[in-house]
Amino acid sequence: MIDPHHEAVLIRNRQTGVFEDETRKVSRYEIQHARIGIVFAKGNKVFPYGPDRVQILRRPVRRNLADSDRVEVDGSIWETATETATFTSAGGAWCRVFYRTRAGEAYRTYPASQVRVVTSGTAIPLVSDVVRYWRTIVSRLEHDDPLRPGYDRLTFVHPESILSSYLTGAPIESKLLDTAPIFPFRSNLSQRKAVENALTRSISIIEGPPGTGKTETILNLIANIVAVQHRTVGIVSSGNAAVDNVRDKLDELGFGHLLGNLGRKEKREEFFAAQATRNASVTQFLAGAPQPPNLAELADLDRRLRGLQEDERIRADRRQALDAHRLELRHFKDHLQQEQLPELDGLPLLQRSADRIMDYLAESQVELAGARPGLVRRIRNYFRYGSLRALDPADTDVVLRLQLAYYTKRIAELEGEIELVEARLRRANFDRISRRHQQLSTQFLHVELADRYRKLGRTAYDADTYRSGRVFTSFIADYPALLSTCHSLRASISDGYLLDYLIIDEASQVNLLLAGLAMSCARNVVVVGDQKQLAPIAIEAAADLVPPMPAYDCRRHNLLSSLSELYGDALPSALLREHYRCDPVIIGFCNKKFYDGELIPYTTGGAERPMIVVRTVEGNHMRRHHDGGRSNQREVDVIAQEVIRDHCRGVADSDIGVTTPYRRQADKTKDVLDQLEADTIHRFQGRQKQVVIMTTVLDETWPGRTGLPFVDDPQMINVAVSRAIRRFILVTNNDLMPTSRHIQDLVGYIRYHHPDEEVVDSAVVSVFDLLYAAYSQRLRPLAARLRKELKYPSEDIVWTVLHDLFSEQRYAHMTAIPQVLLKNLLPDLDRLTLRQVEYVSRRASLDFVVYNRVTNQPLLAIEVDGFAYHENDPEQLKRDAIKNEILRMHDMPLLRLPTTGSGEQQRIREALTSAESHWARRSAK
Repeated sequence: MIDPHHEAVLIRNRQTGVFEDETRKVSRYEIQHARIGIVFAKGNKVFPYGPDRVQILRRPVRRNLADSDRVEVDGSIWETATETATFTSAGGAWCRVFYRTRAGEAYRTYPASQVRVVTSGTAIPLVSDVVRYWRTIVSRLEHDDPLRPGYDRLTFVHPESILSSYLTGAPIESKLLDTAPIFPFRSNLSQRKAVENALTRSISIIEGPPGTGKTETILNLIANIVAVQHRTVGIVSSGNAAVDNVRDKLDELGFGHLLGNLGRKEKREEFFAAQATRNASVTQFLAGAPQPPNLAELADLDRRLRGLQEDERIRADRRQALDAHRLELRHFKDHLQQEQLPELDGLPLLQRSADRIMDYLAESQVELAGARPGLVRRIRNYFRYGSLRALDPADTDVVLRLQLAYYTKRIAELEGEIELVEARLRRANFDRISRRHQQLSTQFLHVELADRYRKLGRTAYDADTYRSGRVFTSFIADYPALLSTCHSLRASISDGYLLDYLIIDEASQVNLLLAGLAMSCARNVVVVGDQKQLAPIAIEAAADLVPPMPAYDCRRHNLLSSLSELYGDALPSALLREHYRCDPVIIGFCNKKFYDGELIPYTTGGAERPMIVVRTVEGNHMRRHHDGGRSNQREVDVIAQEVIRDHCRGVADSDIGVTTPYRRQADKTKDVLDQLEADTIHRFQGRQKQVVIMTTVLDETWPGRTGLPFVDDPQMINVAVSRAIRRFILVTNNDLMPTSRHIQDLVGYIRYHHPDEEVVDSAVVSVFDLLYAAYSQRLRPLAARLRKELKYPSEDIVWTVLHDLFSEQRYAHMTAIPQVLLKNLLPDLDRLTLRQVEYVSRRASLDFVVYNRVTNQPLLAIEVDGFAYHENDPEQLKRDAIKNEILRMHDMPLLRLPTTGSGEQQRIREALTSAESHWARRSAK
């Protein structure tokens, strides 16, 4: 026989004209004159071939594979390959791949362009260390854990996989878009940015808070990958619910046939059993294919639509601001109901804009502090504000009257802005353009997919053989988008095959072990999730193991947080800001509490009371069970007998959900209200209901408080609230969980939005956040005009220290505003002496007020005392004493920071902690 390691005999097939490797059949060959005689092994028959039909190749370049090397043939990795032999000839190069079989060694020969040797990323020490760390963790899991088979096979990390890039911390690659994206599904500005990021970066993040169109973004991304770029994509999650949602939406639009719905065994069996139906739908799809869309029209509509979507966002943003100003004005008027404010008839300033009024308030504050304007500035002020002769800027009542005018003006301006934007949208026929753009995008998608399927036969693949090299190449052309779980994707594709893109949905639930398996299968990854939602359960098997780098720590990170730590600001991320699900008041809590006000509700208010607090009667109603868990039968009874009757009238049972941190409580609720869906908050993630009722279970006993870290988890509260579309109802204990932090914020937020409901009595009113945000914005730059001997430089230091503290998680719910009028904070002057009333009436203010930015509850007043202006000034010391007494009478915590002192940051920390405890005790009374 011919030695295949050293020689190759290729014979051209008469019918196809293609050379084929016949070496294994040849016993020997002889060259006589211009003809070649080939002796085949079987029967020793001799076949003479002319030189045009035979190639005899010798002296190949041989390569024995190292442990970290693999052979890749047409994109598939051969795990059992041992050696390659590359033969060259005038007609081109051929590569013979030797591999192990049960019977011994075998080989196949391909054009060399189809074969290459790739070295595993594990040849790099850091990659090897991380994979070893992960494999050690998996080896400690249960024997039937679904991660075990995947990690048993993860002996090779393709160097071009996104897993290899991630584990080496390689820079994120950028690329240009050849063609503008299409949007067959609903789109907005944030979704456009997310899709463009994903198509131009090797790693990108789509932050998808609740109700922001995450699924539509994924669908648009799939359409662009498959139909515009003609690439392949895998869509995975930790479970099946998220990917099933993608499948259902694509089915609705008639494009479900491009999906290979694989994953666990049952899913795969269902998929392969339905191929005949699917192939028939492809035939029908081709018959209904439209004509190609007018690309010039599509491009023009796309350009116009971007501008109109800017207007659409402005309209939603202004509506949000209008609702907030109206609510704040309502509180402000309640605050002023006992006041007789001067009318200031004929004052030109009252005819100016809200911004002009705010400019004057800020400028007059600076002037009162000592920065007197020169002649030029006085002339300028005359033209800006009109005549101010009748105005006493030091009179607190005058300031209050101007603040009221600010609200009135700003509300009128917002109403006018909204009307103008709506008129622009109507004139441009925004809804028609949006529909037409989506229609042409869908038409483009249909035409491109029809072109793809006309070139393919209607093949029925076998579940046992579809993953083999050449069959899988055909399969992935037929099904360019694969649905799976992170566990199963590796086992759903050909060994070593790399999909072009991987989309990981609900990534906050995907731990690093799951992510690693999925990322080994693709060249680019799009990570879709929300770090403010519930994270996966920590992997305790990793407790005593030290990761090679902190970013790869399995106990501390999910995929989202790991990428954030690894790449920092270099990580391309798009936040989906436009919110479409909840009543604006409901999502408003999540927005202020968890998303830094970045979300823009596109919904409008529907329910009269979208958020309600219901508390049980006094008593300790929680029970701890010997076999684990907690329950509160009283809260279940309140829901069954009062909440459903009083607050869910007219709502179908199927539209009501009851959620709770505890499985025991969910089961108790099901026993009583079996017609409603009741489940834990963890299980409710990803769902939504018209009405959501949350039962907190805990009471104020010592055992009850031990459960607070679990129940008061911010991610849990965020998930629970954001499941509600029209109404959210909190059912809790009579004391309203005063020692909690996030639930207290929720209670305070609900009360602020419903000021007519029962409130905790206090002489301190909520801070007027919007008013002082505008005031502070103008005041700080003006302060630079003050002389250096005054107090502002020291205040700037405190301002910086405060904002450093607010960047920490412990104080993230706090913020501060400068120069708050005592009269804005403490409206009740009845208990004050005449001297104190006079002091307050002369525009007395506090240097800073720290407040809860979710509830607008003031927490702590801070005064910065310069030596020359306070300690060394007897008159100022008297004024300080008056202010101290007024705050004491109103039970408002005060921290004084002398500029001659030290340790300010620690003193502020202690004061903030003490102030929160103070207000918690008051709310519990």
